[in-house]
Amino acid sequence: MKFTKMHGLGNDFIVLENLKEALSLTKEQITFLCDRKFGIGADGLIIINPSQTHHIKMSFYNSDGTEVEMCGNGIRCFAKYVYDNNIVRENPLYVETLAGLKITYLEIKEDEVMKVQVNMGAPIFECSKIPIHLDQENALNERLSYNGQEISYAALSMGNPHVVIFVEDVQNYPIKEIGVFFENHPLFISKTNVNFVEIIDHDHIKVITWERGAGLTMACGTGACASATVGVLRGFINQEIRATLPGGDLHIKVKDDIYMTGEAIKVFDGEITL
Repeated sequence: MKFTKMHGLGNDFIVLENLKEALSLTKEQITFLCDRKFGIGADGLIIINPSQTHHIKMSFYNSDGTEVEMCGNGIRCFAKYVYDNNIVRENPLYVETLAGLKITYLEIKEDEVMKVQVNMGAPIFECSKIPIHLDQENALNERLSYNGQEISYAALSMGNPHVVIFVEDVQNYPIKEIGVFFENHPLFISKTNVNFVEIIDHDHIKVITWERGAGLTMACGTGACASATVGVLRGFINQEIRATLPGGDLHIKVKDDIYMTGEAIKVFDGEITL
């Protein structure tokens, strides 16, 4: 089976073509492929499928084998692969996902995609659509108790569920412990991604994300969008900001829809036998 390894700010993916719709992988096979010791190694798996409604369709799986709605860094890599490999030569590129239509705008240099801007759509605040077990309009100012400590958080969806927690010093915060606690808390019906955010100034934030089904990653595009959205709503930051993630920077613009711009990098091609 042929594959391509790609990354967006160090958030790395295996990309597989399924244009003839003949590919069928089990959860165990996906987990094996993403395993960093016995397989290829990746935070997630991207499958390129034909679409009946848009230019092309992206299916995305976390490294634990679960299919999820969307991946911000993943869709940038997806768009670059599709264009650079002459599968669809459209700009903008309309991508079908489980989270609905996503429109990608390609920055092209010498016939190669260098950066991708993604219209991530509007954030979702309704509790039933995040989804979260709260009988109220939204969950933008909530608290959970962890080991006797009250942790303030906001919950929303960017096509996938997110929690945003603002901290004073993101590098020295107990991210793994709090991340596991929130990801698996019964309040979150489909589990949740957890974003820890430090405000640098009105134009700059730092974000580290504990991703559901993957743990700590170098970058999370939807997480950066969720973090910027809550930061704007609380008056902490401006509508256009730089988000610094462990793997690099994203440019986020918060309007009615959220726009994310960042790099997409091809690492290598290969073959593997399942």
